[in-house]
Amino acid sequence: MSNSRSSWKKILPTAAAAAMVAAPLAVAPAHADTTTLEAKLTVVADGLKNPRGITAQSDGSVLVAEAGEGLAGCAAGTRCVGSTGAIYKLSASGSGKRVVTGLASTAVGAADPTTVNASGPADVERDTANGGYDILSCFGGPGTTALRDSLGATAKTLGTLFRTSDNKILGDLVAHETNLNPDGADVNGNPWRFVRSGSGFLATDAGSNDVISVPGNGTTSTQYVMPTNGTAQAVPTGILKASDGTLYISDMGGGQVGGSRIWKVAPGQQPQVFVSGLTNITDIAFDGKGGLLALSYSSSSLSQAPTAGSLSKIDLSTKTVTTIPTGTQLQQPNGVGVDAYGEVYVTNHSVGTNGQLVRIDY
Repeated sequence: MSNSRSSWKKILPTAAAAAMVAAPLAVAPAHADTTTLEAKLTVVADGLKNPRGITAQSDGSVLVAEAGEGLAGCAAGTRCVGSTGAIYKLSASGSGKRVVTGLASTAVGAADPTTVNASGPADVERDTANGGYDILSCFGGPGTTALRDSLGATAKTLGTLFRTSDNKILGDLVAHETNLNPDGADVNGNPWRFVRSGSGFLATDAGSNDVISVPGNGTTSTQYVMPTNGTAQAVPTGILKASDGTLYISDMGGGQVGGSRIWKVAPGQQPQVFVSGLTNITDIAFDGKGGLLALSYSSSSLSQAPTAGSLSKIDLSTKTVTTIPTGTQLQQPNGVGVDAYGEVYVTNHSVGTNGQLVRIDY
């Protein structure tokens, strides 16, 4: 694993299950013309195993959730569970290492093990009150408790929000979907990102198409069921909370070209479409300059082989969308984060065991 840093100046495993049907768009965003030179990508860590979400810490460090590789040596075509999930930390000084290892990870074995697509840690935050980390784990495939139970005790944290200090399950999102199925569609849980909200958390579930409230006491409740895009499922992904309590939530709109939306939720209100016409947005981040960054996993429909991803910035006042010129440098990117110094990071090559954490200068 390599690390460097300048001086300071699945993809979604279950997204393909969403309906790939063309649908009308609610809002057509303005797109700015970009004629600047291609952005520079610098690899600051490699050899990451299915890297997912990025969390910037106040001390200038960056955390990356690694979904792992399931069970090393798992036979091709067989689903196995292992303890290969991890949390990687890039310090403000530029050094990096895994600060948590041995986390649950599941995957179907592949003929080429370097290409395995795992479910495991998808998002992470340092737990300042209890020590250690709070981790949200995704869970690919039909996300029922029966499937998880069939994998044995090692799989118990898959599909949950849990903390490492005492291994407490703060909320079981897979059980929530199994027992309630709030959107009434197929029973399929795939938790993706979370934010703190009051004394608890809000988490998106890309498989069950909702946002779940997790107070932290082991219970869960449905906060929002995200509307379909025509007949295509929403597939909610990124979630952010502004200082005034406003939420921003991204979705993949069924993995169709132009189907992704970003929703704005004012305190006490229901989600309203803020920007639409985007494609395969897996994550969003505040850029530190009053705007949003939106990360696209692929420019093609998820019913096809993935093509180069992209990164866009969105003006929160005008809703203007400007594509950052990254060319073909982003391949199956997954998470985006901006550190305390304004540096932009993306998890690149997020499917397989040769994943990267890259810094983008533009």
